[in-house]
Amino acid sequence: MLHQENKSQQKKTPELKKDFYIQQLLRIGVYKYFGKQLYELSMNELQDVYLEYYVSTGDLAH
Repeated sequence: MLHQENKSQQKKTPELKKDFYIQQLLRIGVYKYFGKQLYELSMNELQDVYLEYYVSTGDLAH
């Protein structure tokens, strides 16, 4: 049982990270990136957009 739970949790982790990035970007008003909806972006693209917009605004420094 424990092994199965760990496997299902591992599958959810990338989705949870992607959801986190999308929610944070939506919070600061970023809805699209180069004409694509945020949910259409790959995880790497989302991370890049997050770093570009969110970190550069200084919100994480507070």
